[in-house]
Amino acid sequence: MEQEQWLYFLRTNFYDLDHDTQKLAYEAYRNLVYRDIYFLTRSHELAEDVVQETFYKVVVKAPQLQDTKHLKAWMIKIARNYAYDLLKKNKKYHHLRDPQVVIDMKAPFLRPTVAEQVEDQIRKEILLEALNELSPEYRQALFLYYIEEKPYKEIAQELETTEQALAQTMVRARKKLHRYFSKRWVDADE
Repeated sequence: MEQEQWLYFLRTNFYDLDHDTQKLAYEAYRNLVYRDIYFLTRSHELAEDVVQETFYKVVVKAPQLQDTKHLKAWMIKIARNYAYDLLKKNKKYHHLRDPQVVIDMKAPFLRPTVAEQVEDQIRKEILLEALNELSPEYRQALFLYYIEEKPYKEIAQELETTEQALAQTMVRARKKLHRYFSKRWVDADE
């Protein structure tokens, strides 16, 4: 299936499609939103729940949409909003810690010493803890800019905000991240 063809299936009566086509459309939707949702929730199980629940919402609402120009952005926004709502309602979810999701500091051409390897591992763990201290909105903005390397204009459109508001969010997110990281780094040195 072409990368964008699955979007057509969401505009039709999804339940009239054969099982294999439904499955392909679901997998394409999952591929579109899973990574963002996992980054917000830090839980594979919760991310899968969000994907499944929001896919149902998309299937029900997509045929009723008048403007399908921004269909993918709309679907991503539904998934994010649902994830935010779950996180707000259920503070019981604990984030999984997987430093490889956030940063890989291994340099293929250098052989670090044991001390450097230990320090790198500690730095990664502290950075991840600091990232987890941030609100989901700050984490999402940082993720889209630093991990997905999207420009401010595209991020602002995706988050349905202005570039100026996004710039302010990025400044605040970086400051908080620096504060959390610095505090933990100093504590780790003592």
